[in-house]
Amino acid sequence: MKISILVSALIFASNLAAQGNKVKIYPFKSATVEYKYEASFTGTHIKYIDDYGYKQADYISKIENFGGNSERHSETIILIGEKAYTINQNDSTAAVGRNVNYDYYLQNSDKTSLEISEAILRAMGYRQTGENAELFKKKCKIWKSRYAEAVTWAGLILRNETNFMTMMVEKAVSFKTNTPVAAELFEIPQGMRYISADIYQGAAGLKLEFADNKEKDKNDAGHLHAAFNSDDLKGCDNFIYYTVSGEKVSLRGDNDYNKIDPLIIKSQRPNMTNKKLKLPRYRVLIFERGKDIFGKMQIKEIDKNGFQVRYALFNNKGAVTDY
Repeated sequence: MKISILVSALIFASNLAAQGNKVKIYPFKSATVEYKYEASFTGTHIKYIDDYGYKQADYISKIENFGGNSERHSETIILIGEKAYTINQNDSTAAVGRNVNYDYYLQNSDKTSLEISEAILRAMGYRQTGENAELFKKKCKIWKSRYAEAVTWAGLILRNETNFMTMMVEKAVSFKTNTPVAAELFEIPQGMRYISADIYQGAAGLKLEFADNKEKDKNDAGHLHAAFNSDDLKGCDNFIYYTVSGEKVSLRGDNDYNKIDPLIIKSQRPNMTNKKLKLPRYRVLIFERGKDIFGKMQIKEIDKNGFQVRYALFNNKGAVTDY
């Protein structure tokens, strides 16, 4: 058996249409948007959209210049439905978590995707000014909050300016729709270390309110409709998995133990070479059992008599075969 230790460590996402368990986030099938940072930040951000927004990937490389100091941030955020993968190039780590904005689209299937995306903006404290802007020959809407201004088209932010403590401008300099997007852009690079953490992407805890008229929208300006507590990030339920026969499996454990994820496993293959390891309590081990059979193991308890482990085996499609 080849084994390795994996050391423990806002993307705003619009005719809502069901596709099984999928929904359309945008009215176009695919797009590539290139952004440029200005003011206190410099750098670039390239956003790839496919499958009407079910799949999104944001490649971010920016330098923060503040108080005479500069700090480089380099990360990739991949959203596939309700899942979110946060990849930090600075320390070569990858974590799997949740795309909480996607839940809002699932929960409000009686609304159009544009209504949902604009309700998310209002819940974040933005209001529509009634003014319009033209970007890339498209009629866009202008939104303002206390510290920020955003320009959107079809629910997609094409320009965002914030001025709180420091100023940041992120504006699209290129926008192409319905162009091919390579599947590799939605994969985790080889050799990344898996970080056992529940990373949220999106605006968690927002209470969406759908304005019936412009007067209500105007009165709501500057107010944040949110019911969110940092404790909500602790001990939350993990993703549901199924055995090859279709039986639902609920595996509970600390440090993201039960997040069995084929994308993570694929990225870990180069790391599955060490035969000697130290496995402290709650550290997650990913291993390869045989051809297309993988597993995750975690030490549950350690005492003078030995230790107890919890584990799960699963195939390359993510179906649990034993636990």
